[in-house]
Amino acid sequence: MLLLLFPIAMGAGLAMQTAVNARLRGFVSSPYLSSGFSFLMAWLFLLILSLVTHQALIIQPAFIASHPVWLWLGGLFGAIALTGNVVLFQKIGSLQTTVLPIMGQIIMSVLIDQFGLFKSPNAPLTLAKILGLLLIIGGVILSLGLFEPRDPLLKTNGRQPKQGSRLFYQVFAVIAGMLMAMQTAINGFLGATLHSPIHAAFISFTLGVLCLVLVNLITRARLANFSVAFKQGPRYWWVWIVGIIGALYVLCSSWLVPLIGTGQVVVLALFGQLVFSALVEHFGLFGSQTTPISRSKIVGLIIMFVGVLVVKFITF
Repeated sequence: MLLLLFPIAMGAGLAMQTAVNARLRGFVSSPYLSSGFSFLMAWLFLLILSLVTHQALIIQPAFIASHPVWLWLGGLFGAIALTGNVVLFQKIGSLQTTVLPIMGQIIMSVLIDQFGLFKSPNAPLTLAKILGLLLIIGGVILSLGLFEPRDPLLKTNGRQPKQGSRLFYQVFAVIAGMLMAMQTAINGFLGATLHSPIHAAFISFTLGVLCLVLVNLITRARLANFSVAFKQGPRYWWVWIVGIIGALYVLCSSWLVPLIGTGQVVVLALFGQLVFSALVEHFGLFGSQTTPISRSKIVGLIIMFVGVLVVKFITF
């Protein structure tokens, strides 16, 4: 039972990371630079943790050759999803940037468990799971206010994307969510294969950092922009440790997926993410805009929690 609290805490950390990355992106004026810095801090944290716990830092060529190629894609998927969220925020607004990846995660986690993809524990779809997933999706819709007035961000920026490009970004948001679920499953299997969640998380972030370094070189991101962030002073100290949250998310995923399955980790993390996101907005934490929790959000979170209980504990 205590294991179920870890994915919820992971989701809360993910919501925190999203808010802090948005603030960092405003300082450095580049989604790729903010994502790259976040991944770099996570990599350094995992490097220190690996050294302290005497973990291996490299993988033998024979090990790489004897395992499928997809085992090394977790870091890439994480980098795409994290950077994508920062870009999507400006293109389709905060509301859809949250709900569409969540839909993608739910869909992909069900497929992974149903077919045992990425060597994940097989958990066939049952009537109870279908009912629970419908409740979760309904709760997500209510908690994110899809029936409330349109996202004000899109009304004020004055540059709403055309319908065709808007559809492209919406589809990409769903794909980004699916990539996050796939990353969770891949890192879980990698952790079980290496017999070390820490080693698996370190390898995943090493690959993610390399991908983002390449992207920043291609886009010619200006490192000098970090001087703006440094000038903010100590009151924004939390901006510099945001990567550690992402590292802990991947680390716990590598540990939990072999124990309780990809679907349970993703669903419980989503619940924690939504609850903490509502608290961040309600209290304006991490410099975010204050948005009081509405009745529909509270009802949606309750419905989603019921759905999680149905998926986890009801069998018929």
